[in-house]
Amino acid sequence: MRLQATTLLAAIAVLGAGGARAQTPAADLERCEKLYATYERHLGKKSEGQPGPSLEVKTAIEQCRRGNTADGIRTLERTLRANGFKV
Repeated sequence: MRLQATTLLAAIAVLGAGGARAQTPAADLERCEKLYATYERHLGKKSEGQPGPSLEVKTAIEQCRRGNTADGIRTLERTLRANGFKV
């Protein structure tokens, strides 16, 4: 029983530490906007032969702006990494 209690306390400590790193909604939105700005600056400009931001990227920034920052950030980071950016 003592081992189970110790394991449970260790798990709570790990989860608590992860929660301490969580950002506020405003910070998450700021992160999302910065990722989108990077995308726009380097990959999303409309020009001859270039359609501009993909539907996936447009959806990601809209998700962020509507409060679903976790999914939006994940999509933007994945897109930037796939194009050689370090995020």
